[in-house]
Amino acid sequence: MKKTGIFIIAILLVMGVLAACSKKSNNEASNAPSESKAAQSDSPSASESPKAEAVKLTMMTWEGPDMTKAIQESMKKFEDENPGITVEVLPSPLKDYDTKISQLISINQAPDVFMVGNNIELISGAKGQLFDWTSKLTDDGEFFNNFYPGIVPNWQADGKLYGIPGLMNTYGVFYNKKLFKDAGVTEPAAGWTYQQMMDAAKKLAKKESGVQTFGLYTVQMADVFGLNNYAASLGAPFTEGITTTSKVTVSDKLIEAVNLYRDGVANNYIAPFNTSTDNYPNLFKEGKVPMMQAGQWYADDLIRTAADLEWGYAPAPIVDKSVAVYDAVGFASPASVKNPEAVYKLIKYVSTEMYESVLQKFPVAPTTYKPSAQAYFDTLKTAGHTDLADGLDYMLNAEIKTPVRFMEPWASKAQKFVDVTFKNVIDGKAPVEDLKKMEEGINEVIASEK
Repeated sequence: MKKTGIFIIAILLVMGVLAACSKKSNNEASNAPSESKAAQSDSPSASESPKAEAVKLTMMTWEGPDMTKAIQESMKKFEDENPGITVEVLPSPLKDYDTKISQLISINQAPDVFMVGNNIELISGAKGQLFDWTSKLTDDGEFFNNFYPGIVPNWQADGKLYGIPGLMNTYGVFYNKKLFKDAGVTEPAAGWTYQQMMDAAKKLAKKESGVQTFGLYTVQMADVFGLNNYAASLGAPFTEGITTTSKVTVSDKLIEAVNLYRDGVANNYIAPFNTSTDNYPNLFKEGKVPMMQAGQWYADDLIRTAADLEWGYAPAPIVDKSVAVYDAVGFASPASVKNPEAVYKLIKYVSTEMYESVLQKFPVAPTTYKPSAQAYFDTLKTAGHTDLADGLDYMLNAEIKTPVRFMEPWASKAQKFVDVTFKNVIDGKAPVEDLKKMEEGINEVIASEK
């Protein structure tokens, strides 16, 4: 009896399947493939185009909260222009960012797109940790041809492109117009010399009620790479190239630059290099700093929050030929990225359209993509700082470009010799002769890595 019941149930199940198939054949073409109920309900009708597969991308940025919010707003336009692609922006503090992103890259946990300095892009790319965009140089040649001269080649390691440049940092001098006027000092302009900067610093320095005001405060470039501009302007650079070098040279011209700054520190018209620079920008905003050698991004805060401060900007000084530090930042992706075409669309959008929008609100730097840089320069001019716009353009087109740091795998080992030597020499705590020991140590590191 039990077996008979089972047999009857089996027959009923078969009849049910046959009935379902018969019903399906009345609603679908006879050659339609068998599908699950879920697949049938999601499939488009003959009159509809198939929906693009949903892609969610993540992008990490080191920008501050306000600018990150503007970036997130800009992503809405990208998502509208690219149905099916959504972007999650992941803010990360700038402090220790390089260490963090390098660790994420090494354990294959990096986001789809992340901001990166040229040095990390080159080093991680050479290790095979980043996605190779080299084919885009040909496939999208018109796009890459519109970057400022020399930018894209410096993002290539052995001919391979592992990232796409976004912004270019430059390092000039912010100055307080009122303090210059009160001291009877002529305002600086493009083409001014190191000696003119030193002469101005001497006149601007003062000591009142026991408080020393220096003429020149160096926020960035208070290292061998900053003073390298002096030597490079005279044809005797510290390194052979921007992204690669087979040796470093402490030339007589570099020692000339060191002695200029060393004298300035000794005579209290240049702030010591070993002093914390964290508060220099605030002191400048308060009108207490005559000259501040720093990155152009400080202009963003000055424009937005220091409307009453009379300030100007001059390009980095020269000796002979025009010279400027090369410091491009951009975007890269891990080698294992799953949706490279969607990622490339995002990186291209960020490097162009996004910055055109965001930089009007937060003018932190010019884009390396020349057509998009105009929005940034227009914002500076509208804010009354044509001097800054012209100064940055002057440095972007400088005859000689110098590196902002070492950009090869041995960089951290070599940098240790700079860290323990250079600032102490400038501040008079170590003899100038120690620079030759620094040179020897760095060259030994380079030789050992070949």
